[in-house]
Amino acid sequence: MIRKFFKLILVIAIVVAAGTAKTTVAQTESWQKIAPVGHSFTILMPARATWAFRRIPVNDKDSIPVTVYYSLAGGKRYVVAAFLKTSPDTARVFSSYEDFIEAMEYSFKNNDTAESLTLERDLSQEGITGKQYRLKLGTYFGVARFLGTKNALYALLVIGAEESDSDAAHFLSSFELGEVNTDAAASGVSAGVVTMVGSPSNAVDSSKMTPSSGPSIDTHPPEPWPLRGGPIMGGVLNGRAISLALPKYPAEARKAHDSGQVRVQVLIDEQGVVISAKAIEGPDSLREVAVSAALQSRFTPTRLMGQPVKVNGVIIYNFVAR
Repeated sequence: MIRKFFKLILVIAIVVAAGTAKTTVAQTESWQKIAPVGHSFTILMPARATWAFRRIPVNDKDSIPVTVYYSLAGGKRYVVAAFLKTSPDTARVFSSYEDFIEAMEYSFKNNDTAESLTLERDLSQEGITGKQYRLKLGTYFGVARFLGTKNALYALLVIGAEESDSDAAHFLSSFELGEVNTDAAASGVSAGVVTMVGSPSNAVDSSKMTPSSGPSIDTHPPEPWPLRGGPIMGGVLNGRAISLALPKYPAEARKAHDSGQVRVQVLIDEQGVVISAKAIEGPDSLREVAVSAALQSRFTPTRLMGQPVKVNGVIIYNFVAR
């Protein structure tokens, strides 16, 4: 009887362990990659991610624009930001890894929510130099890695967990270098939202997740750089177009002799691709074709302090009735 009892316990333990292993694998497989256009890295995010514009203070006088990609899941905030290296004349803070580290340290030590930023150790692997820090923002602990390669600099952060947390470790270790992504359709990045590269059926609904530890999912950890910025204002953009698509004159509008100027407000991403368009002025019968043409246009990428930025501006179309 005792032998049978212990055999039963052993069977139960094996079943439970197998179930736990399957759950862990399933959770890991649900993580998917993002690959922002213009950059040569990929990284895994645990839940649907979004992009946001921020300005990071790097010294007493300057702050730099950056697109930050982040995900909220399990009561943790996962953040990645990338910076292209520049010459000292363009932006000294991105001209070397040492200057970058100095700028990143400054950005936290002069953040009202930052309690501490402590260097833990140096990191090194082929082609990558790095440092890892333990940080505290408000009541939340976290981990930050600042990495440098030949052509770029990166900041990876998890706020709401430390490196010993399995999810934090999975995120940090998933960072990989590769070829520069120039295909917006394959990047997983869309206007205002970073969708995941891979099957949508595997996406994690963060609203249904239960945090493994720490604060409730409804209490989001703070942002590392809470100062909010936005796309720069570019004014009238017709002259900066690499290819300005021409709208087709609608037959009904031509027949009615509709004419005039249509102004289309557009948001252009870092690669010069129009990611949103809205007609803000002009005859109603001509607006739809103007918006369609704007979305097919391409523009010269814009850089600010050496970093690619989004641009908000206007395309003007003139329709002349004949």
